Amino acid sequence: MQDNKFVFDEQTHTYRLNDVVIPSVTQIIRSVTGEDLSHIPQRLLNCAADRGTAIHKEIETGNIQSAEAKWIEKNINRSACLFEAMFYHNHNGFMFAGTADIVGTDILFDIKSQAKENIPLWTLQLNLYNLFFKSKKLRVLHVPNTGIFKVYDIPFLSEEAIQEVFDCYQSKKILKEFNTMAKQTKEMVAQPIALSLEVYTQNVGELTTNAKELKERVKNQIELYKAENYTPENIDAAKKDKAELNKSAKFLNDKRIEIERAFMAPIEEFKTTVNETVSLIKTASNAIDEIVKEVEAQDKAVKKATIIEYFNSLNFDLVDFAQLFNEKWLNKTMKLDDVFAELNSKTEKIKNDLKILDRLGEEEAKEFYLSTLDLDAAFAKADEIKANRKRLAKVENQKTVIEQIEDIPAIEAAPFMAEQGQTEIVDVTGLLQEPQAAQTATAQLYTVQFSVSGSETQLLALQSFMDEQDLEYQFLK
Repeated sequence: MQDNKFVFDEQTHTYRLNDVVIPSVTQIIRSVTGEDLSHIPQRLLNCAADRGTAIHKEIETGNIQSAEAKWIEKNINRSACLFEAMFYHNHNGFMFAGTADIVGTDILFDIKSQAKENIPLWTLQLNLYNLFFKSKKLRVLHVPNTGIFKVYDIPFLSEEAIQEVFDCYQSKKILKEFNTMAKQTKEMVAQPIALSLEVYTQNVGELTTNAKELKERVKNQIELYKAENYTPENIDAAKKDKAELNKSAKFLNDKRIEIERAFMAPIEEFKTTVNETVSLIKTASNAIDEIVKEVEAQDKAVKKATIIEYFNSLNFDLVDFAQLFNEKWLNKTMKLDDVFAELNSKTEKIKNDLKILDRLGEEEAKEFYLSTLDLDAAFAKADEIKANRKRLAKVENQKTVIEQIEDIPAIEAAPFMAEQGQTEIVDVTGLLQEPQAAQTATAQLYTVQFSVSGSETQLLALQSFMDEQDLEYQFLK
């Protein structure tokens, strides 16, 4: 009930009737139960209130988004409900007010999003609401931030118990043993479906017919239809008998099919009924699975956001978060402290690996490592780069020598060659393409393994020396 003289001030959370403040149901309950919220941080109270308000708004507007609102929607008949119904009521001369979450045709609902159930307080609240609404059933839809939602049937309190509540409030006393008021509260938890598939009447594998007698009769009479009994002279009789036999075979086969269908009809009906029952169970299970998966996805998204926030706090910009992310971090069994430790370990390893690669002096190998985070592959890449550089330098050197020879005029080379007893100019470019071929063919190569300790400058100098001497070497991890 609401008129122009009945207003609610959202800022002070007070109700006024004809400009006079009247107590709310919440105010009355907190007074008579001595409920103290001072130990709860205001931040947590605000978060809980904001979450509850958001759920209420979804239900009221019908813009269902959250898993909680979807679940509540399945437990009410929206077309027959009023939402956020404000009221005031005079009970034996005492005026009070409140706002009911959902008022159905004969059910009064209240939505609770707090972490733990508080059945005694819920019982007081809905019974005081119901002094005005006169509903036949009282229910609480409990949607804590755990994904485990429940429905509670709230019992009705006696007139004496309700009057005691108002008396205690007016005398500023604590209601004694109010917990006993909720002894009959029932939690509507879905119990396992009792499944015991039984057969009341059965004759499995039993079918009484005259098929065997009929078979013996046919065996005796079929002798009359032997092929040798027919000749060209009685061909008309042969055609007639053939048609008669085909007709008899078709009759028996059709009759068999008819009897089989009749015999299997109970089995088919049984099979269909059981399949439909299984489908009902699976439909319910799939609906629950959607809610469970949605809540799990929300939990994972929150956890991943927390991990990303921690990664950003490290100011580690050598690689993206995606390169380090491991899907197992989002599992419930994986604690955040363990995730942070693993993330720290990965970033430290990258830093140490880059220090090792710095000694190689190959920037391309470092870039390759940052794209793969594979140190062994980066070593192989460095060896490949060094080998390619040597081959390129060798080719460039040979090209320079060949170009110098080609630049010598043939007329200048002729007198020198004549003095040597040669009458024609020989093309020596092919001989100069591998100036060390003969030496390589005769020189024996040795492989030695050793470790070197020194400063970074000394090690780089050693590397330069080996490069100058064209020595093949590789870095071991």
